[in-house]
Amino acid sequence: MAAVARGPAVVSAGESGILTVMVSVREGHGLAEESLRTVLADAALPFDLIYVDILSPPDVAAQVARLCGEHGGRTIRHDRWIAPSAARKQALKDVNTRYVVFIDNDVAVAPGCFAGLVSCAEDTGAALVGPVYLQSGYDGPPTIHMAGGRLERLGGDDGPLTYEEHLLAAAPAEIADTLARRRVDSLEYHCMLARTDFIRGEGVISDEVLLAHEHMDVALRAEAAGFAVWVEPAARITYLGFRPRQLGDLPFFRRRWDLGACDASMAAFARTWPVADEAEFNRSARDFVGRCLDGVSLTMAAAPTEAMARSDLAQSRTDLREQAAAAGYADEHLRALEAGCDFATLLFDGVYRPDGRPFLSHVIGTASALVHYRLKFEMVLAGLLHAVYSHRPGWIAEADVTAFLSSGGKADQIVRALPRVKARLSDADRGGAVRADRLSLADAETLCVEAANEADMRLAGEYRACGRPAVIGEGALALFADALAYVDLPGLALSAAAPLGQGPVGQVLGFGAIHGSFRLNAAARRVDPVRSGG
Repeated sequence: MAAVARGPAVVSAGESGILTVMVSVREGHGLAEESLRTVLADAALPFDLIYVDILSPPDVAAQVARLCGEHGGRTIRHDRWIAPSAARKQALKDVNTRYVVFIDNDVAVAPGCFAGLVSCAEDTGAALVGPVYLQSGYDGPPTIHMAGGRLERLGGDDGPLTYEEHLLAAAPAEIADTLARRRVDSLEYHCMLARTDFIRGEGVISDEVLLAHEHMDVALRAEAAGFAVWVEPAARITYLGFRPRQLGDLPFFRRRWDLGACDASMAAFARTWPVADEAEFNRSARDFVGRCLDGVSLTMAAAPTEAMARSDLAQSRTDLREQAAAAGYADEHLRALEAGCDFATLLFDGVYRPDGRPFLSHVIGTASALVHYRLKFEMVLAGLLHAVYSHRPGWIAEADVTAFLSSGGKADQIVRALPRVKARLSDADRGGAVRADRLSLADAETLCVEAANEADMRLAGEYRACGRPAVIGEGALALFADALAYVDLPGLALSAAAPLGQGPVGQVLGFGAIHGSFRLNAAARRVDPVRSGG
């Protein structure tokens, strides 16, 4: 596919009635307002605006409707699930312009994008035109997501399909400045201009290829109709979907990437177009869907939904290891758990809980609650070492702690986020409006550790034994319940709310009731309080 020099624009900035921009939901609603504002800021070419709203929460729906109304646009609301592709197809009846741009609600539009797409379509007669798709929202500078796609075929241009390649995927964003217009085989619905008379044609948007391969399906239909598909490098959008995902978006996200529904979509594609090896052709797409679903799951297997019993809580490293092995954790994780227990033994040597338990028993109990609910290992390690920064002895450097935690994936990030999450729990206890749906998935990971920490103190009898007031109050417990429901962990929230119990308050080492952890100074025959945080 040789590059073709960019031709002169034939659409004036003041021309109207040529373009409709149709924004629709891709995976959720957390970026909707930010994305829509970038759409509205691209004022180089007048356009009609339609926002296809699928199941957005009331506050997002109201803000989107207000922004659309202020700019003469309209919203089409769906209060029940509908595949985004089907919703776009329904909305085409309201398009009265020569071209329509489909755009997802999780991208940022660069100024001049829409004018560039229309110019390319006018110059080339293309049925479909896409921008250069950039991606951002993660560590590092923006890169190219794709500059169009290439469909590989077996035995030549008319042969069966073997795979799709994203052109220039992961290349530095600056390369986009060196590109010229070119014909490609496919685009994506992140942003795609279509000729309205073509896209509205019978069967062009499939009623069956809805959640996977739909972008290739429409491109192949353009080719079959004798039209070309082009990329216009003067037009740019940036996909923002790598940002932390809000918990309120998870139900929509899981429905969007439901594996069974995506498999049905891929099967419908293979019934329509010749595919050399259906399983191999679909492998990368199925892997992608699997990564999407795994990326929003905090567990390695389905978690119990009921509260823990006292007998479920390990308090020794042997019991924890055997519990993890029985729960199905991999051998490498069992070895890492042993190393974590070794490190915790060094860190918490001589440290005790206010009920007189060795501090090591408490952190093992916290890890045990996470193992019981099948949390991914990085959260188990974070639970085992959740107090390392607040309770470490002076002879262990903070850098050594960070290095050890960082060997366990996101464990260090989870532990470092504990103060922020504790502050939100305190806000909830004071009656603050902390919305669970606006918390991020990363917040939920840390909430799980804090819930497990609380579960240990309640189930092990610490509150009952020392008379210590509950660290977590009713507002925070309600936040646990709301937030952990989004990640399918209602049982962990129930365990964090286990009854405190009542009993005689014991005196530890003759020092009376102690409400905080302490380090035993045996030589001086005293107890030294440790920094708060456990």
